[in-house]
Amino acid sequence: MLQRLLTSKEASEDLAYGQIVIVTARWILVLTGLLLALWNPIAIAQLRIQILVILLLAVANFYLHAQLLKRRPMLEIVAYGAAAADVAVISTLVASQGALDSGLFIFYFPATLAFSVAFPTTMTALFATGTIGTYALIGLADIGIAEAQSEIQVLLTRLLMLAAVAVCGNLYWRVEARRRVELEQADELLSIDAQRRVAGG
Repeated sequence: MLQRLLTSKEASEDLAYGQIVIVTARWILVLTGLLLALWNPIAIAQLRIQILVILLLAVANFYLHAQLLKRRPMLEIVAYGAAAADVAVISTLVASQGALDSGLFIFYFPATLAFSVAFPTTMTALFATGTIGTYALIGLADIGIAEAQSEIQVLLTRLLMLAAVAVCGNLYWRVEARRRVELEQADELLSIDAQRRVAGG
């Protein structure tokens, strides 16, 4: 059963089920990111960069949303590219708004949850490691000498929370994938049983 979970066909089907989660999480990111950028702008130049990045993300999400409305499954490469773009956008916003002091790091959480409930375990591990590593680099570059110990504790706590979100989301993915496989097997058994009854009758 586990081997079947890890085939590319199964991964594509799971990605199709997770497509709505990815699109919804991206709309949340776009809307709240735009709101927060306008609510507390640091400088006009930074505000322009933030709005441009958020609008580019919105345009890309229109395409994904259109595919969802047309009931077309998302290509794996597009889904992985969208997840990488989300992490890049969030990292750009965090780095431009004070790095470790920026409250925009919270957007890593819906992005991490979206890919962890939609992607197989290996891809989730890859994306989670990339996200955690990116934020760790941004945070470490901003740590001051005077308050290094407390800032490192804050950074480590946030990184551990990101890892926990990825693990919990992927556990949900595994439970759902296993449930779908069991339902398919039950349907196949019922179909075989019905065919035998028809042939016997």
